Amino acid sequence: MAFVRIALIFVLTGFLVSSNSLAAVRPIQKFGRGIANLVTAPVEIVKQERSSWIQGSAKTFHISAWLFCGAVYGVAMTVARAGSGVWDIVTFPFALPKDFKPLLKPDYVFQEWPRRQPGIIYKQLGDK
Repeated sequence: MAFVRIALIFVLTGFLVSSNSLAAVRPIQKFGRGIANLVTAPVEIVKQERSSWIQGSAKTFHISAWLFCGAVYGVAMTVARAGSGVWDIVTFPFALPKDFKPLLKPDYVFQEWPRRQPGIIYKQLGDK
């Protein structure tokens, strides 16, 4: 009986990943994206804070304003990403928007993590 269950799981998995059943996979991907965005939404605060830190340090020594703006923008993006996650979870069986596309780009918070450009902070300090 256990062998039949395992064989059935392999057969069903084969159907899910085959190109003919791609339409059945998209709603599942949308549901997973929604859960991921809902869970990782608070990471947007750190992501936007770090991005503002890098931008502010390249322009001025007074980065407190940039940190405040990064925190505010991070909270706004957290709400947007969580809202996008809820939307994806609630509407996963339907092709809304067209072809199950995400509401936010990038699809996930970690796809476009801001990277520190080498030397950008030290250029104002005179170091090479």
